[in-house]
Amino acid sequence: MHKIAFSGIPGSGKTSVLAEVKKLLSLKYRVEEVADLKPGSPFDFDQRAGFVSSFYNITSQINEENIHSQGRPDFLLCDGALLDHWLEWRLSQAEKPGNGQATERHSLLEGLVRFWMPSYAMIFRIRADAGALKKRVAKAGLREFNPSQARQAEELYGQIIQQDRLPAFDVWNHQSVDESAQEAMVRLAEMKLI
Repeated sequence: MHKIAFSGIPGSGKTSVLAEVKKLLSLKYRVEEVADLKPGSPFDFDQRAGFVSSFYNITSQINEENIHSQGRPDFLLCDGALLDHWLEWRLSQAEKPGNGQATERHSLLEGLVRFWMPSYAMIFRIRADAGALKKRVAKAGLREFNPSQARQAEELYGQIIQQDRLPAFDVWNHQSVDESAQEAMVRLAEMKLI
């Protein structure tokens, strides 16, 4: 089984690109999908970056991926990934002063993330420019990242990917969803996953 994550900030187009890639892969392979867990979270947007919500999101993501892999699909496509939950936690911690308990909590979450991240065969970091994000977020009723938060999130994504040497590829989603999905399919072929 190849587990593929579609990661990115809200409004980047993860769900749309994943849906199109799923259609293409399903022509030849057995494909399962782990839906975005955030809409079903018991925590509202402002609470999502605390330790309790981060622990819940990270462990729920791991559990859902395990459950969906039981049918042994050829591909498991994840709408969002541990990388997204880890990023939210890291962004929240950058704004808070550290103490002993915060260090222990960070270490626990980091251990879970470092253990689980190698299970992804590939991560597609779906990206869009600020103008496209603003339109999509408003249309979908999502909460908008302010420009400095979006920039900080993008920088931290890049740092995490580089530091941990994650098999991640950027897919710029300011073209059509079909073109973005085709770009993802080309990357899957280049990595000899299809």
